[in-house]
Amino acid sequence: MNKLLLSILLTFGLSSAAQAACPSFSKKIGNIQGVEACQLSGKYTDSNLVLSSDKVWVLKGGVFIGDDNKKNSTITIPAGTKVVGQTGADFLVITRGSKIFAQGTSEAPVVFTTAKTKNRNRGEWGGLIINGNAPINGCGLEDDAKKSDRFCTAEGEGSTGVYGGNNPEDNSGVLKYVRVEFAGFEITPDNELNGIAFQGVGSETEVDYIQVHMNADDGVEFFGGTVNVKHVLLTGNKDDSMDWTAGWVGKAQFVIVDQYDDQGNNGIEADNKGSKMNSIPRSRPILSNLTFLGTSAEGPKGGEGILLRKGTAAEIYNTIVTGFKRSCFDIDNAETFNNANNVETGIIMENVFLGCDKDIKMNDEKDKDGNKISDLFDISKWFSAQAGNQVAIDPMLNSWVPKMNSPLLNSGEAPLDIFFDEVNFIGAVKDSSSDWTKGWTINVKN
Repeated sequence: MNKLLLSILLTFGLSSAAQAACPSFSKKIGNIQGVEACQLSGKYTDSNLVLSSDKVWVLKGGVFIGDDNKKNSTITIPAGTKVVGQTGADFLVITRGSKIFAQGTSEAPVVFTTAKTKNRNRGEWGGLIINGNAPINGCGLEDDAKKSDRFCTAEGEGSTGVYGGNNPEDNSGVLKYVRVEFAGFEITPDNELNGIAFQGVGSETEVDYIQVHMNADDGVEFFGGTVNVKHVLLTGNKDDSMDWTAGWVGKAQFVIVDQYDDQGNNGIEADNKGSKMNSIPRSRPILSNLTFLGTSAEGPKGGEGILLRKGTAAEIYNTIVTGFKRSCFDIDNAETFNNANNVETGIIMENVFLGCDKDIKMNDEKDKDGNKISDLFDISKWFSAQAGNQVAIDPMLNSWVPKMNSPLLNSGEAPLDIFFDEVNFIGAVKDSSSDWTKGWTINVKN
């Protein structure tokens, strides 16, 4: 073999090795953003997909991991890996029984985003959907003794699969240092995908350090389930930043909502069930250390800071809500009011600060007997009667000092639940030196 031919062969071999082929479960489609792109499509069953950070992974249509408790699969996404959607129909679904392990770091998060690099906007692609086997409500089974041993399931929005079951400790994997940005395509009118949809997800799933940025629908939505989340940043989302329904009974600590003035509805929009508002299990998450920044009264869009409705319950502690256009806090529907004073199944708010032009909304809703609910239940008196709650004229918090008597604060007692970090501050971040959002998040608008 002459030296020239040998040199050509060696050069070709080294070049091929330097650009390893896309794995067999994907298809090479060229380069995106200067990086080799591998396409994922269809349904992956009996598979253990391992992505790598040296490639861009492109979703084509709905990509399903597993087959709904059959032929379960896993997808592993290491630190620094980018997964992109090119159209609104591109989204990733983790089906019941399967798992995702998206584990970034503060220096190298896992990023789900659009394939575009310029002029990006909300709704460029679909989003991330996780379906689990944890309980949800809505099937009316509690009304039928013969069905009391069964469990409820539902079909996800946008044909994203079945969720729900009877395993509150179900495990769908890990999301850690994960960003989802410029997602939320509207599939049909009023049928948009959330940035991250937790659909019947169980408590053994680990969710810590996640951001949903510039989503066209809700930032995160919990459809029942028991999943717990910590260190959540929700920025510039078009509809509600944090939404729950169908019996979510998980926990959340350290949540920031930052609305942008061009779009934004409610900081929290919370339901139990639309048609049967007293469905069991009733939505009743425990939330602590929230900072919610609204669009302000001057913005063209905006909603309520915290809207509790349709029979939901909740426990909310150590929270700041400020700058929302309509009000900081609102309770709707008789079923929600009726449960507000029940310490075991109702609503608890302690050490909560409200700073909006209208702190508490007093609506004109009537009960089934025609009585004005605000005459029967004074939200302002109820709010002020709970420990440590305050309203302030100044939404910028000038010279405001929170009262430190919440049971989740560092008062010498253990937190209410082992999930919660014991804290001695109100809001999601203690101070600038403790800013957990630094390094791995995004704040650009396009």
